[in-house]
Amino acid sequence: MGEKIQITMAKSAGFCPGVKNAIDKVLELAKNRKKPIYTLGPLIHNKQVIETLREKGIHAVNSADEIKEKRAILVIRAHGIPPEEETKIRALDLEVVDATCALVKHVQENIRTHTLKGYSTIIVGDKDHAEVVGLMGYTEGRGFVVSGPEEVKSLPHFKKANIVAQTTQEEDVFLAAAKEARKIADDLTVSNTICNPTRQRQKETAEFSKDSDLVIVVGGKNSANTARLFQICERLAKKAVHIEREDELKKSLFEGASNIFITAGASTPTWMTEKVLEKARELAGREVNPVMEQLAFAWKLIITGSLYTALAAAALTYVCMKLERVPVSVKFLLMAGLFAFSLHMANRAAEKGTAAPGKARRLLFVKYRVASRFTALVCGALAILLSAALGWKIFLAAAFFWGVGMLYPYKLPMGLEKFGNFPASKDIVTALGWAFMCAYAPGLWRGGALSNSTQLAIFFAFLLVFTRSVLFGVSHAHSDMIVGKENFYKAAGPTLTYFTLLAIFLLLAGILFSLKSAGWQPHLAAALITGLFYYLGLMLFFYFRKPPEHITAETLIDTQFIILAVLAYSVNK
Repeated sequence: MGEKIQITMAKSAGFCPGVKNAIDKVLELAKNRKKPIYTLGPLIHNKQVIETLREKGIHAVNSADEIKEKRAILVIRAHGIPPEEETKIRALDLEVVDATCALVKHVQENIRTHTLKGYSTIIVGDKDHAEVVGLMGYTEGRGFVVSGPEEVKSLPHFKKANIVAQTTQEEDVFLAAAKEARKIADDLTVSNTICNPTRQRQKETAEFSKDSDLVIVVGGKNSANTARLFQICERLAKKAVHIEREDELKKSLFEGASNIFITAGASTPTWMTEKVLEKARELAGREVNPVMEQLAFAWKLIITGSLYTALAAAALTYVCMKLERVPVSVKFLLMAGLFAFSLHMANRAAEKGTAAPGKARRLLFVKYRVASRFTALVCGALAILLSAALGWKIFLAAAFFWGVGMLYPYKLPMGLEKFGNFPASKDIVTALGWAFMCAYAPGLWRGGALSNSTQLAIFFAFLLVFTRSVLFGVSHAHSDMIVGKENFYKAAGPTLTYFTLLAIFLLLAGILFSLKSAGWQPHLAAALITGLFYYLGLMLFFYFRKPPEHITAETLIDTQFIILAVLAYSVNK
């Protein structure tokens, strides 16, 4: 059985656009405003994400009356609220921010328009769901909620009626309800307001469930759209299970299952389904080579432990020293590796806000953070000590860049926290730090910090590391990690991001071609041009296909520097 097991992840899994928009809004508010931030009800129906937002100071309240601070920020969640409630809260001494999903707003306007024309409204959905409660407010007392076609039969006769769907409703249920509604209305308008992301998610789930021995549905137990996905799976698959976290999976669940499908609700981040996929592979009983399994585990530790990042930084330093014609020094390679390792580890610890709720898990993450920060401080101190041995100028510059890098995820001193709010600030800070350590420091040590070759190396390193950081941002965004506009991809959007990356590739390639043509280290320039095509292929891969899970993505991105170092080394052979 082991070798024949097939586990498929739904392509439609991950946050829907409405959820992404709501999370982006509150993150920007948290980053740019000093005021307390509240959401009117849970922003989305996912405990893990709500816990993460709470750690960032964003709290959910059931009523505006619970807010005691004046001029606090109150966010209307993606589900929307009744118009009379919105009027009430806007009259209070609060800053109200509307994060209602655009597709929900479309349904609200649809109901409002038809209500003004004298239509009654039939809403196919869950009467207690926040979205439906909000929609009912637009019916002016002439609204009816039904869960399906059977409940339509008990409705009164209508002269004019408009039937709409909760945006996450199952389409077959809505169409069947509309069919029944035609029998009780003289004039019926059918407004199929199920959103396209929901329609696509349900369609994919239905197609794969038919041929699956086991379907795993990931999402909050209080999420309506996740519950509907589970209902579809229960009808079509041999066996289906609805879980919130990967640790709910048991080995017995996989007995006799050779075709497994994993899907998720619209409020379930991709990183959660990736954890479920990893756990499912572990429990499915596939026959694997124990040596390969141990190697895979070891590689995961190398990546998550920031060791590969350290190697990538040392590799880039080697390339820059070759560009500058500086004698390669092990001290600089080690210093750059420790510098990158320290900052990468510290940033990982700062980003670990995705633990599931529960005292045990929170305690585990606190211990992880403490250990990571301690390790980062020790390695950073070693990097600074090494820099001191190379001269006081290098020491001061290294201490400055390391200090800014360590403080960046938190609150920067001396008003520098405003820079943290600047779009792409994280990518810029990362690129500046690496450019100093990998290129400027060797040039400063040689005494030619302003020489043409050092300036070239700094420019080369900055753009390559900026590209690296942006691609990390693309991977994080596609995994639905909680990131804001300090990430270039989030700030600029997909089109401008990939246009910028392509422009950087063309610029670097053009410079290297010019150097080769001018006879300046032509063999090294040719080798680096060859290496740049790896990044071009990686960009195209990320553009045309969904980026792989984060371990693979991080490996692919940082391998660029290893390839460049190998090619630069080969020039000496």
